[in-house]
Amino acid sequence: MRLHDARPVLAMVLVLVLFAAACTASTPAGPGAKSGPERDLGWRAASLRDVRTGATFTIGDLRGKLVAIEPMAIWCSTCRIQQREAFAAIASVASPDLAYIGVDVDPNEQADALAAYADREGFSWTFVVASPDTSRSLAAAFGDQVLSPPSTPLILLAPDGTVVDVHFGIRRAEELAKLFKQYLP
Repeated sequence: MRLHDARPVLAMVLVLVLFAAACTASTPAGPGAKSGPERDLGWRAASLRDVRTGATFTIGDLRGKLVAIEPMAIWCSTCRIQQREAFAAIASVASPDLAYIGVDVDPNEQADALAAYADREGFSWTFVVASPDTSRSLAAAFGDQVLSPPSTPLILLAPDGTVVDVHFGIRRAEELAKLFKQYLP
């Protein structure tokens, strides 16, 4: 086989390798994730804007609450499934001490489209669009997979700000409610 004839095969092999790498299981904090102080990069201090109200806040401002951060995208069907489960879990727990935040990590999505999506789906929690710096900071802290919405990442911070859980994959409402209750103040 000549090199020219092998290009399509090599391209397909590369695509398959990249796809397999994206779909492999990860460590609890994700591949390439940092530990200790490196996990406290800019994502905690980044200015976030609620796409519905325009209110700005930081993750650090939410200290004292249980904070669930779900990196997501409007187009992501597994995100929507996870969000429906989260909706049921949040209703079950019914605590003002739980802050659930949908963080849109798709750099092509706009705040108004995200607000329309959240309203259309009936999701009442806070949604924000991540800046490129915030997305890079999340990836540095939790691994690149956190920027892959179909992997349904969820980062849980205890009321003292400690990262207590990083999970990839859909969690059912009952499991989420149990986890929320475990860490609520």
